Amino acid sequence: MPIATYFTFDEESQEAIQFYEEVFETTCQDLVTYGSLGMPDLDEKSQKLVMNASLVVEGHTIMFSDTPSFMEATPYGRTVSLVIELPDAAKLTKYFEGLAKEAQKVMPLQQTEWSELFGQVTDKFGISWSFNLI
Repeated sequence: MPIATYFTFDEESQEAIQFYEEVFETTCQDLVTYGSLGMPDLDEKSQKLVMNASLVVEGHTIMFSDTPSFMEATPYGRTVSLVIELPDAAKLTKYFEGLAKEAQKVMPLQQTEWSELFGQVTDKFGISWSFNLI
C-alpha cells in the first residue's frame, strides 16, 4: 500500500515545487491553482495559489497545496521527517547537498554506527529530511 506525503504551505508551493524539481531532477505534471477551478469568489491572491500538485521522488509521491484566504493556515509540524534511503552514495550526497542549500539546520553526511553515510537537513521551507545509505 503506497503512502504519499502532503506538504501544505501558506503560499510557497510553487517555489517549493521548483526547488524540489531541481534537487530531485523530477517534473511536476499536474499543478492546479485555485483560480483554475472557476471559484469566482476567491480573492486575486488566492486564485494564484496551488490547490494541488505533486512530484514523484524515487517512486514516492510528494503532494503540495497552499492555504487560500478562506482557510486557516496550520503551522508546520516538527514531528515528521522524510527519510531518503538509497544504496547509491553519489545520488544520496547530491540530494543532500541540494536540500542543504539555504537550509535552516544541517547535520553533515557522516559515518554512523548504522550507516556509512547518514545526515539530516531542515530545508529552507522547514521540511526535515534524513539521509541514510543502505
